[in-house]
Amino acid sequence: MNRIAFIMEETFLYWNSIVVALAGVSAILMFLSLTFGEEDGKIGGVAAVPLAGVLSLLLARLVHWYCRPVGYASLAAALTDYHRGGYALIGVFFGCILAALLLRLLRVSDNLPRMLDHMAIAGSLGIAVGRLASLFNNSDRGMILPAGVPFPLASSVVNSVSGAVENRLAVFMLQAMVAAVLFVVLWIFYTRGRRRGTVRDGDTCLIFLLCYCAAQALLDSPRYDNLYFRSNGFVSVVQIFSALTVAAAAVVVTLRLIRSRGGKWGLMALPLLPLLGIAGYMEYHVQRHGDQAAFAYTVMGLCLGCFALLTLLMRSFAEHAKE
Repeated sequence: MNRIAFIMEETFLYWNSIVVALAGVSAILMFLSLTFGEEDGKIGGVAAVPLAGVLSLLLARLVHWYCRPVGYASLAAALTDYHRGGYALIGVFFGCILAALLLRLLRVSDNLPRMLDHMAIAGSLGIAVGRLASLFNNSDRGMILPAGVPFPLASSVVNSVSGAVENRLAVFMLQAMVAAVLFVVLWIFYTRGRRRGTVRDGDTCLIFLLCYCAAQALLDSPRYDNLYFRSNGFVSVVQIFSALTVAAAAVVVTLRLIRSRGGKWGLMALPLLPLLGIAGYMEYHVQRHGDQAAFAYTVMGLCLGCFALLTLLMRSFAEHAKE
């Protein structure tokens, strides 16, 4: 249940809505600051804000409707009536990427990879702030933890059925902390690289997608309010797209490494497939053996972490060879 922040006659303003609005404003301001810090691309950056905002809103709503159609009277109602219902963050990713692509096709922007870099940095800041909205409702939490586990690892919620207070894993805080660390690292990586001329356009976005999606593949699993495909009802949409994204990032880096250093260096990518496979199996395992969640998530986290680190190492070797 959402907590009310202000009541103005018949209008109710909720804390989670305020936090989400602050997240959007912070992401927009960061994106514009990065855009105006460049010598060119200002027009494309300004045009990207409203276009990405509209597309993100529509696609976030569309994905949420697809996953939870029972909450809406129809698709038309989901896309026109915003007084109820929810949104899927994955739709914001699609909306931003689509906006950047459209502006490049229309020649409003002349550097698609750099715009995606700006969006990645700004997006990580927006996610770090926006995830805190779950402090004021019961969303984005996981399994029940012992009462002694403190905040920010756990957060108390009231069970809507039994009325009991439950100490649950604060998934939203873990997601916010991951996004905050990514924001700081990516901002330093990008700004230093631009000053020294050592960062390739698009690499900041590539690193963001690799690391964030690797973390999401793990952190989305323990949530009790996942978004699932209609075809089966238990496969997480976020986890599937996260796995596809990290796999695509690894393919890009592997091809770059082979081009820069030769085919033998491609052997470095051989451990990536089993690492991703073991992580996927651990998701299957934890769904059937919930009492072994600590073991399964530890193995899954190690595999995904090693996958991301090895991919980043391969990218570094490819860039050093070019130099």
